[in-house]
Amino acid sequence: MGNKELAEKMQINEVRVNRLLRTLKSIGMAEQNAQKKYMPGPVVHVLAAQSFHSSAIFRAATKVAINRPFDDRTLAIGVLWQDSVVYMFHAQAHQNPAEGLGGYHLYHASQSSIGQVLMAELDDEELSQITCHWEPNQKSVMMDTIEKIRREGYVCRCDPAGKIDNIASTFTVGGAKAGIAFTDFHIDAAELDNYVGQLRELINEIESYA
Repeated sequence: MGNKELAEKMQINEVRVNRLLRTLKSIGMAEQNAQKKYMPGPVVHVLAAQSFHSSAIFRAATKVAINRPFDDRTLAIGVLWQDSVVYMFHAQAHQNPAEGLGGYHLYHASQSSIGQVLMAELDDEELSQITCHWEPNQKSVMMDTIEKIRREGYVCRCDPAGKIDNIASTFTVGGAKAGIAFTDFHIDAAELDNYVGQLRELINEIESYA
């Protein structure tokens, strides 16, 4: 995008935006296209590649995920950043698992089963810092969900018809935690244990791979 558009989105002075973008361009963090619009520069891609290469959790999780395609559900793997979930892998049913690399857009943690199970891993002080700006009702509902996750070790969510359509849990590689979920399916409660078992098999495979 251009200077003016970015200044409006960030609500800061256009002159300052221009100065900052020129600095980012000089170090390779940004570059301009033929229309003089700014976009991520080569250094961003270098940092991304180095981060993926050096991340044990990314290597282990994606190595397992791309070899486990599903034709009846979405497989998602993500990490928590503040109160948002960043997906490193998100492959829908019948999708080539390799297309799931690089993930999906950001989700608010309260709206993501992965976000919920990862928040349940935090202590109460960390949770308080993350949710301090949330609406009281939103925070209260989230804390009730977290207490249930801590008891059961996973979260399951239901669609409007009462069918379970989402389950998630966490795994640890090299001291780092991530969440893994099956989504976009519809099962009865009687099938839950089977799906939870399959999710835990994936978790064991990822943790043993590392």
